[in-house]
Amino acid sequence: MDLVPGEGIIRGLKFRVDEDSVMRRLQMRGGRLNDSGKLARILKVTLALGERIIEPAAVYATFGMEPPTGAMVHLESARLSLKSRDVASLLSSCDRATLLAATIGGPITSETERLMSERRMTEAMILDAFGSEAVEALVDILCSRLEREAEGAGIAPTRRFSPGYGDWDLNVQPDLLRAVGADRIGIRANEAFILVPEKSVTAIMGWSGKRRTG
Repeated sequence: MDLVPGEGIIRGLKFRVDEDSVMRRLQMRGGRLNDSGKLARILKVTLALGERIIEPAAVYATFGMEPPTGAMVHLESARLSLKSRDVASLLSSCDRATLLAATIGGPITSETERLMSERRMTEAMILDAFGSEAVEALVDILCSRLEREAEGAGIAPTRRFSPGYGDWDLNVQPDLLRAVGADRIGIRANEAFILVPEKSVTAIMGWSGKRRTG
């Protein structure tokens, strides 16, 4: 069965982060701010800063897989076994899965830390929230691209799922990064299995021959 291209790297993708999504992440009420307000001006300047300094990059690789057994998923050519009932359930009807990793780079974290050291906390909070939304937007764009490429063959994806959610332990991060070749875009995991750069995401999505409905 034909599937999406086996692997790829995306760099320098241009995209915009919605202002309202940053506001929601900051739990600020009222959605859009009054354009004449001081906070509105800070928001616009800080978001523009974020857009200038992010360094978007993503990598993905697709592997054949055996039918999940209990809580275990085996990605054959990756020589990778994943222990998670949630992942096994997600991929129960799939015969291939795509691992992906994405980052917006380290400068945004460095700039956030600089703003905090200068006690510019509002700007630091906005920039941090922007970074979180930006990396999620990057992953969404990658997943949408893969879905469009597979659509013509009638192949449908599952939703994406990341380590640290449900019963999928973060300790899988080093093996997942190795399997997808995330070192090619500068992502690693520290001793606590936290991704570096901080604004990075890993995930898995499965593929089946039945088009998704609903």
